[in-house]
Amino acid sequence: MANLHQAFIDFGKTVKLTEAKKTDIRRRRDVVRNKIRVFFKDELKYNQPKFQSQGSFTINTALNPINGNEVDIDDGIYLQHVSQNENEWPSPKEAHRLIVEALEDHTKDGCEDKTSCVRLIYSNDFHIDFPIYIMKNEHARLANTKTNTWIESDSKDFKDWFYANRKSEQTNRIIRYLKSWRDFTKADFTSIELTILVVNNFYGDDRDDIALYQTLEKCLKALNTNRGVKKPVSPYEDLWENYSESTKNILIQKLSKLMNDIETAINNHSDNRASIIMREQFGDRFPKLNDKTATPIKEFSIGAKPWQL
Repeated sequence: MANLHQAFIDFGKTVKLTEAKKTDIRRRRDVVRNKIRVFFKDELKYNQPKFQSQGSFTINTALNPINGNEVDIDDGIYLQHVSQNENEWPSPKEAHRLIVEALEDHTKDGCEDKTSCVRLIYSNDFHIDFPIYIMKNEHARLANTKTNTWIESDSKDFKDWFYANRKSEQTNRIIRYLKSWRDFTKADFTSIELTILVVNNFYGDDRDDIALYQTLEKCLKALNTNRGVKKPVSPYEDLWENYSESTKNILIQKLSKLMNDIETAINNHSDNRASIIMREQFGDRFPKLNDKTATPIKEFSIGAKPWQL
């Protein structure tokens, strides 16, 4: 049987966002934060907003992108110039407009005004999503421009939930493996869906290949039973609520195929063949292994599954 633990560890080091890249992103993010603060103070004569880094960057599951994709960074903006009287609040569309105006011409690619954030784009490098919040009785309300309402939601609550419920650093590695698989295969799972699934269904093991397989097995049981992924913090919505049954089935089938291929790889007597099976799911960033046998085994570049030998 193949032992792919070290191969997954090496793969994880390749796909994990580097410390140098994190430092560069933080530096440029801080420049943007300061520009927004100055705009609120000098142009609008408002109290300066506060910021809170959010998303995969803060829970250490961010990835080096592939195929020209951009690193996705989330940075929450908490407005400080509004009262506790909701009737005096700006509309979400107005709040978004202020941030777009503050960042006008900051990059050549500009801003994109999205439903739940303002996105500042550094093309082919990274982008920063700025969700905008107002605090009310110690609860955050998020600006949603689709409905033009402030909804109770705070990404900081999700970060707190993650660190309260994750079992170990292996949890983070499993999430990064699955996000890398998603990026390579273009499976339509969101990062938050994969993160919730792994945390809720994590199965630890001394070997990452077995931990990944066992976690996937539990994830699939949960998905087949619940037919959804419930967000564990306010507003506690089902993230699959608007998915058709056909879409749900496709996602489950793709995850099931990944699990079955991992099982096949682990049960293979050839390290080379096992690694090729994994490269078909994770791409060529996954290490290609050689067999350590006295008698060489035929090396495969594709089609290394038993029924294709």
